[in-house]
Amino acid sequence: MKGINRQVIRFFFLLVLPTSVVLLGADQWIKSKRFVKTENAYVKAHLLSISSDLDGRTVKLHVKPNEIVKRGDPLFELDSEPFEIDLARAQAELISIKFDLYALREELFEARAQLSDAKAEVVYSERVFKRQKELSQRGVASRVRLEEAERELNIAKQHVRTTRHSIGRVMAKLGGDVTQPVDRHPSYLEAKGRVESAKLNLRHTTIFSPANGTVGSFALQPGEYVQKGKPVIPIIQSDEKWIQANLKETQLTHIGPGQNVEVTIDAYPDEPLEAKVISISPTTGAELSILPPQNASGNWVKVVQRVPVRIEFSNKKIIRKLRSGMTVQISIDTGRERSLLAVIKSSFANTESAE
Repeated sequence: MKGINRQVIRFFFLLVLPTSVVLLGADQWIKSKRFVKTENAYVKAHLLSISSDLDGRTVKLHVKPNEIVKRGDPLFELDSEPFEIDLARAQAELISIKFDLYALREELFEARAQLSDAKAEVVYSERVFKRQKELSQRGVASRVRLEEAERELNIAKQHVRTTRHSIGRVMAKLGGDVTQPVDRHPSYLEAKGRVESAKLNLRHTTIFSPANGTVGSFALQPGEYVQKGKPVIPIIQSDEKWIQANLKETQLTHIGPGQNVEVTIDAYPDEPLEAKVISISPTTGAELSILPPQNASGNWVKVVQRVPVRIEFSNKKIIRKLRSGMTVQISIDTGRERSLLAVIKSSFANTESAE
C-alpha cells in the first residue's frame, strides 16, 4: 500500500505537476498576446506660445508662472502711448480728407458756374467779332478793332477750355461721380482703413489668453522690449489632454482605433483610468525628427522603430489634474485571444500538411 502511494506521489510530482505548470504557463502566455503594454507613454497637451502682434515695451504683467488662466484673461500690456498717437494722427488725416473732398465739390460747382459764364462770353465775343468783321468789310470799322474783337474771342474760348480742364481734374479727384457720398470715396476709405488699423493696434497692446490653461515658466518683466511674433509666454492648454504611446512597430499588428486601454499614471498608481485608442501616426517617430535617418548608406543596422499612438481618456474630468509630460503605463486590449487548444490544432494541421 505504501508502495502504491509512493508511486502516485512520484507520478504527480514528476509528470502531472510539471505538465500542468507548462500548460498553464503556455495558456497564459498565449492569452497575454491579447494585451499590448508599454511604459513608453506620456501625457500630452497643446502648448500655446503667446506672442505680441506689435513691437513695444512691456508696462504691466497680469499673470505669474503656473497661474491658471481662462480664455480672454489679460496676460501682459505694452506701452500704448505710441499707438494712441498713431490713432490720433490717422483720425486727423481722415477729417482732413473729408474736408478736402467737400472743398473739391465746392470747387467743382464754382468751376461749372465759371464754365457757364465762359460760354456766354464766347457767344458774346463771337457776336462782336462777326459785327466788326462785317463793318470792316464795308470799310466802316478799322482793322485794329477787328483784331481786338478776334483776340477777345480767342481769350473767351481759351477760358472755356481751361475751365473744362479744371472740371475734369476735380471730377477725377472726386472719382468721376460727384453724387457719390464722401464716405464712399477711395481716399476716404483708405484713410478710414488707417484709422481702423490704428485702433486695432491700440487694442493689441493688451495681450489676452486665447484658451483655458496654465501659464508656463517665462522670463518677461515690465520694461522689457517685445518683438512682434516672438514667443514670450507659454500656456499649456487644459481643455484637451491625451496620451502618446510610442509602440514598437512589431506591437501594431492588432492595434486599431476604438480599442479599450487601461492607463496607470505613475503619479497616481492606485487610480487606473479607462481610455481608448483614437488614431495611429502615419509615420514613425524617427521620420518626424529634425534629422530623419538615412538608410541608403552602406553600413546599416536594423533598429525596431516606434510609432506614436494617440490615446484619449474616457473620463474628461480626470485631465484637470494631469500635467503634460507625465509618464504613464498603458495596456491595450486588442480583443485577440488564442487558446492553447487552437495552437495545438494548428501545430497538428501544419504537421499533417507537411507529411
